[in-house]
Amino acid sequence: MFVKKMIAGGVAASAFPHLIFGKGFAEGSAVKTSAQAVSPVRIALIGKGGMGSSDTNTALRVPGVKLVAVCDLYDARLQNAKKEWGDDIFTTREYGEILSRKDVDAVFIGTSDHWHQKISIEAMKAGKHVYCEKPVIHKIHEINDLIKAQQESGRVFQSGSQGMASIGNRKAKQLVKSGAIGKVNLVEAAFTSPPRGRCATPDGFSPSQVWWDRYIQHAPKVPFEASRFFCWRNWKDYGTGIAGDLFVHVLSSLQYIMDSPGPEKVYTTGDVDGIGDTPCLMLGYFDYPARNGVNAFKAALTANYSDGVSKKWGSLDFNIIGSEGILQVKWDSVTLKKPDKVSASDFSGLASIGNSIDTPKKISDQELLFVEDGYNDCHLDHISRFFNGIRNQTKVDADVFFAVQTAVPAVLCFESFLSGNPIRWDPVKLEIK
Repeated sequence: MFVKKMIAGGVAASAFPHLIFGKGFAEGSAVKTSAQAVSPVRIALIGKGGMGSSDTNTALRVPGVKLVAVCDLYDARLQNAKKEWGDDIFTTREYGEILSRKDVDAVFIGTSDHWHQKISIEAMKAGKHVYCEKPVIHKIHEINDLIKAQQESGRVFQSGSQGMASIGNRKAKQLVKSGAIGKVNLVEAAFTSPPRGRCATPDGFSPSQVWWDRYIQHAPKVPFEASRFFCWRNWKDYGTGIAGDLFVHVLSSLQYIMDSPGPEKVYTTGDVDGIGDTPCLMLGYFDYPARNGVNAFKAALTANYSDGVSKKWGSLDFNIIGSEGILQVKWDSVTLKKPDKVSASDFSGLASIGNSIDTPKKISDQELLFVEDGYNDCHLDHISRFFNGIRNQTKVDADVFFAVQTAVPAVLCFESFLSGNPIRWDPVKLEIK
């Protein structure tokens, strides 16, 4: 097994930078200031849905980035691409035509989950750098070939869990490491939404506008159904359900903050109600073992697509609970709450990671707010790191190993739901126990 050979004896993936980056890549800072930092990078988008479009618009805010091509299986999106980004961009239904172009340096993959791994592998083999939306796999068996393709190609690969790059996450990581809340025992987050309210078929749509046979090429052969294309996250044949859509964001953040490769046990329950065959209510529980100087802790993630009132969105606001306090983590801030008095001077010795976030504001005797005033956005932070990795040949935080280690618990959530049983996982060897 490829991964087991690479990580034999339980050695962490970070011990193999030459395997992660491939030939010519070395570990180093994600940001460099040099003339090379504005060298042009030509990109193409494969999958112009909501997230793919958002990724592309953010990428175009980075100096020196140019969009040259767009691929989608829905004709109206290709027409919209020219309206949005210019008539001179190349558009196609066939992603192979994108990968064969010599004027494409990197691809952004925003397709349904069941195409992520396949297109990523083919793109890297074609010499393209890859930014792939989360989760980067649809099934556990896809792990090894994805890692192997990245190692052999030496291309930069980054997953699209943008929240983990936020300044709030970076401050939380620093505070946890400093012992600000003692020993962490629980991470908790919740997502709520009106009933399946985030998915709709476009007005005036005709089935002839979609290349359906291509969409289901390596999925079960079923007649066209609009919800299977436009609401693919709700269907197990194409998506990974609530866990792959939402839980993976918090898993990415907490595993980055806690410096953890992943949980050793995943157990999930939920209910299916509405469009599709995946749960609209899901409760996921994760057991994280002690590792890298952090004690064992649990994570409890919930999502309810039948709750239009609570308005919770866990990836933007989650809690890290410790023996000596709580961190409420947002993309631009961290609130520290302690049972006893806390002083801003207690944290004056921490290294600077921003501007105002390094000087906490007193909310009460037991509460401090670390906030970055005027923070731009973590999406731009995250995508900028991808281009820095390409231009400077340096490590990206959300590399192929991080991408896999954060995707697997989300995928296992759905597998646990289907079986009704907990699943034990080795997050270092990347195999089911």
